[in-house]
Amino acid sequence: MSTAPTTPRATPFTPRADQKILARIERRVAEFEWPKVPAGAGWELGTDPATLQAVVEHWIKRFDWRAEEEKLNRLPNFLARVGGIDLHFIHLRAAANQDRPPILLLHGWPGSIFEYVEVASRLSEGPQARDVVVVSLPGVGWSGAPEKLMGPRAMAALMHQLLTEVLGYRRYYAHGADWGSIISAWLGFDHPDACTGVHMTMASPRFIAGAATAPEEQQWLAGFRERFEDDGAYFRLQTSRPLTAGYALSDNPVGLLAWMLEKFAAWGDPAAGDKRDLYQAPEKAALVIRNAMLYLATGSVATSMWIYRGLATEGPPGYPGGKRVEVPVAFAATRDPVFVPPPRSLLEKAYNVTRWTELPAGGHFPGYDVPQLLADDIAAFAGGT
Repeated sequence: MSTAPTTPRATPFTPRADQKILARIERRVAEFEWPKVPAGAGWELGTDPATLQAVVEHWIKRFDWRAEEEKLNRLPNFLARVGGIDLHFIHLRAAANQDRPPILLLHGWPGSIFEYVEVASRLSEGPQARDVVVVSLPGVGWSGAPEKLMGPRAMAALMHQLLTEVLGYRRYYAHGADWGSIISAWLGFDHPDACTGVHMTMASPRFIAGAATAPEEQQWLAGFRERFEDDGAYFRLQTSRPLTAGYALSDNPVGLLAWMLEKFAAWGDPAAGDKRDLYQAPEKAALVIRNAMLYLATGSVATSMWIYRGLATEGPPGYPGGKRVEVPVAFAATRDPVFVPPPRSLLEKAYNVTRWTELPAGGHFPGYDVPQLLADDIAAFAGGT
């Protein structure tokens, strides 16, 4: 007699790193041997040495990972086995408006679930509140890693299964930054009957470059290629040789911090202030350390990079058949100096853009930079539905 398949279930979970792992990280940071750098070296050669040294000093003398865990554990954390992978997520339930579709929040790299803690709290409270689900991507943090390479489209399928089969929602909104934007858009493309709308803060050139025909569209594409020629070494390595990058960074806490800090600084709002002063400030230093520590404490440095090669395995650039995402799409344009928002005319060739917002502040990580502005824009897009 056959047995009906069991519906996957969410289990309460308490994120807590092994103390032996934390002690090893602490020791590795304290014993780091600083290499010689050229006189006058700054951000133009990579991570600014003075800034990195200041952040590491903060790490050694003032940063408390257990305190960060405690704050995270004040929220309802869960694990659910989906597609053979344990997904870690935060599930905030609104006191009212249970009939409204929830909002799924998805981070990218080198972001993490921490990126959306404040945004999620704001969206789940007040008169316009609704349920919010924040997921750690496969291979990141407390989410398990796939057995094989997995790209953003395959990850979108897992997110859909989590929302519908595990949590029981018929419909949902999806928001993302960085990789989260790409995954959210795939949800809208592959699951339009369930994904009510997509809110994104980054447009991947991979999905729109081929449609650039108007002069301003071609100018934008040329500008991106020029910027990425300077900034994209990390992408080329993580896309072509992710294992090599993983070997180099998994057991090198200061190296990982430098690798991530360079991106936080390069992709931040240029109007926010001098990068050296900004990231030497205690709050900003703690933000980057916390983010790096999540990867280190969970042993997910290497597996977090698999998505880059996974993207290349999912097919040629663009959406299949030259189609576009037809569910309503909202784009919140930030002041990201590298992933500069494209002209709306170009974005509309791949997405059904129904809302376009110019955020007055914030860079590549608006969940960290301007959580209230981002939450307000997502809420306005979702409206009362």
